[in-house]
Amino acid sequence: MRTFTRYVTAVLALGVLCGAAAAQDFYWNTASVRSNGLGGVYVASSTDVVDALAANPAGLSVLRGGNLDLAVDTVFARGSFSNPVNNNAPLATDPGVLPYGAFGMPIGHSKFSFGVGAMPELLANADWRYVDAPGTAGATYGLQEQKSAIDAVRFAGGLGYAVNSRLSLGVTVGAVYNSNTYDAPYIFQSQPQLAGLKTLLNMHTNGEGWNASFGALAQATHKLQVGVAFKTRTVISTTGNATGDAYAQFAALGINAPSTFAYTAKVQNVLPESVVANVAWQATHKWLFAFQTDWINWKDSFVVLPVSMTNGTNAVINSVVGGNSFNDGIPLHWKDQYAFHAGVERRLLESTVLRFGFAHANSPVPDSTLTPLDGAILTNEISAGLGYTHGRSRIDVSYGFRPENTQQVAQSSLLAGDYSNSSVSVGTQSLALGYSYHF
Repeated sequence: MRTFTRYVTAVLALGVLCGAAAAQDFYWNTASVRSNGLGGVYVASSTDVVDALAANPAGLSVLRGGNLDLAVDTVFARGSFSNPVNNNAPLATDPGVLPYGAFGMPIGHSKFSFGVGAMPELLANADWRYVDAPGTAGATYGLQEQKSAIDAVRFAGGLGYAVNSRLSLGVTVGAVYNSNTYDAPYIFQSQPQLAGLKTLLNMHTNGEGWNASFGALAQATHKLQVGVAFKTRTVISTTGNATGDAYAQFAALGINAPSTFAYTAKVQNVLPESVVANVAWQATHKWLFAFQTDWINWKDSFVVLPVSMTNGTNAVINSVVGGNSFNDGIPLHWKDQYAFHAGVERRLLESTVLRFGFAHANSPVPDSTLTPLDGAILTNEISAGLGYTHGRSRIDVSYGFRPENTQQVAQSSLLAGDYSNSSVSVGTQSLALGYSYHF
């Protein structure tokens, strides 16, 4: 199972470059190409399995027949980083390609329906190239490619139950596979003997966790649909390896000794609980208006990122910390995020619909702990989409534009002061294509 999930995760996360505050890029509360075009709003339909699993499992109850959803999302990132030793250092701009999908159908003539699928849960990837600012004792590693990634893919199964013609309930259970990568200068933050010191670090860990979601969907009138869903937090302990070289810090401190090291690494990620509430109004046969609000509990999940190192191989570091293992913690102190989405769908022909959307969210990343490797600072999104149905098949396409948002750091709370007097700008564009088949 571990080998299979690693393979599927590698395919799903291939090439994704930069996390964003918009739900579709960083923390995924909706996932379908239709919702992309509607600014991230989920509208339950008789053929949408992906969003029922990602947003509100009660939507499974409105499925009619077997439905297969396949989608691919391509993300183009842009951005820059400035501090006293860098002037508009660029973010890598290679596009990221992201496939996912789901299948669902009613269970016989019962009131139950089911769905299974795989989709991104969280994607926070950054790939920069900039000069490492001088830290403790003036240690610097010069021009470096600086990468980080926290990717999580959810393999979910769900049940929907139609209580009556107006009310449906649903539940999903998801296995979340998490992969973490860090390849950049690393500043120790909480380990007493190493705090403030800096080393080159290449760390890779992976692991699994579990979560669940619960939803309700009410058909208030034949034109008005109201839904609400809750997703639990996910605690994931990951293990892997870490290697590095502290040559610049050793030299700055006058230590003449081998500077390379290796450890067994453990990282614990806590993905947040969230609530999604939406309203869809079918004003006329041709016009649909939809609204959604999200609450994402970063405040109680991204507080500190615990890092544990064991089986260390460097004699100097072992003597300093008093053994071959130690713990460190990276301060995050993120804020809760509130997102608001609005979308409109206009039927042009019986087979063709046009979509537009807008979304706004606050950045959950505080200035005091912001670095270029935390790219989740986007606040706005404008989107458009088109859907075409032919026989049992439906093709959807959507485009999303997220203007660059800039955050300034005056005095960083991270040790060594490397990110004080800095600014980070990030923006993205995305193009998504979906195919659905109704059996």
